[in-house]
Amino acid sequence: MISVGRDKLREKVMEDLWSIVDSEGSSMADVVWDALYMHVERHKKIEPEDDAGDGRIHMDNEFEDTVANEAYEAQEEVVEEVLDAERRVERRMATSDLFRNKGV
Repeated sequence: MISVGRDKLREKVMEDLWSIVDSEGSSMADVVWDALYMHVERHKKIEPEDDAGDGRIHMDNEFEDTVANEAYEAQEEVVEEVLDAERRVERRMATSDLFRNKGV
């Protein structure tokens, strides 16, 4: 999800994120979403004409809905991946049992 590459600042940020995860007993996803939320909250109070052309995206109150929807979609993807993995294991076991029962 997050690639820090070789950038030292990004590595430091990632280390800090893991420290927060460890100290709070939360998930990395929660910490990332909290950081994104705080960033947007800090910058959404700036009016578009005050952005001085820096290209900053000004979010409105729909951010929380977007976060909730994205988190739900990500969770659904993880659930589907887990179910797919379980299905693959079950198929492997069934195939193994099939060969074992035929005496092959």
